Amino acid sequence: MELVHLETFVAVADHGGVTRAADAMLRAPSNVSTRIRQLEAELGLQLLVRDKRQSSLSADGMVFLDYARRILELVDEAKGVASGQRPRGRFRIGALESTAAVRIPSILADFHLAYPDVDVELEAGPSGRMFDQVMSGKLSAVFTDGAPASPLLVGRKAFDEQLVVIAPPSTRGDDDAYWDSNPTAFVFGFHCSYRQRFEDWLAAARVVPSRAVEISSYYSMVACVASGAGIAMIPQSLLESLPGAAGVHIREIGDLGRAETWLTWRKDAGSANLRAFVSHVAEATAPARVAA
Repeated sequence: MELVHLETFVAVADHGGVTRAADAMLRAPSNVSTRIRQLEAELGLQLLVRDKRQSSLSADGMVFLDYARRILELVDEAKGVASGQRPRGRFRIGALESTAAVRIPSILADFHLAYPDVDVELEAGPSGRMFDQVMSGKLSAVFTDGAPASPLLVGRKAFDEQLVVIAPPSTRGDDDAYWDSNPTAFVFGFHCSYRQRFEDWLAAARVVPSRAVEISSYYSMVACVASGAGIAMIPQSLLESLPGAAGVHIREIGDLGRAETWLTWRKDAGSANLRAFVSHVAEATAPARVAA
């Protein structure tokens, strides 16, 4: 199905006949009639009722007209997005669980107010999966742990994070005997970069877990630690937002806990939606200027 056939059919419907549509399109009536018949043959439908003097839409033609208009509108929207004329349409992004929960809700809300024609879809997951999704083109941009390693990707730092280790509330300080008791370590899956940071800290601090238990929710992780079941690593900004924060012991871990969240996208991507979003995030995360 060619777009010119749809455009011709809509023109005939809008102008009330083949002759008027041909005049408006600066084409011969025979050319317009040929394209309508080609479209009818492809669809297996009679779109026009013809007599010696005029042509009008058939019942099937009236039904198909709505679809033809919608197809042409979508094509126009796609051209606008691809050419960079205006941000609009579907825009899929990804983020770390903690980033999605704490850092970006207000940014997305403000972006929606600034660009109401853009339909943002957010997927949350570990850094490894986010990188895979943006590399494959399934996501247009992602918030991940650290700068992009692939030469196919570019990005900019969005947030500084401080990770902390949490332990049961009965734990008292860094020298407490609890750390030598081989506590259970609660972690995310292997695609989570924070898990690797946690394992690096465990090795440096010489804390040897008896086992690692994978949990896919920070809420559940904090609840398990508060109950005395083990230890975990979590971004401090997220911990402070959770209702169970007061029920755990916090161990600060200095440089090992310093992380950067980057907004990353493909180097060859350049849609109007992406440019608008990158600019919006850059403005929202820029350091506040102090008046002289």
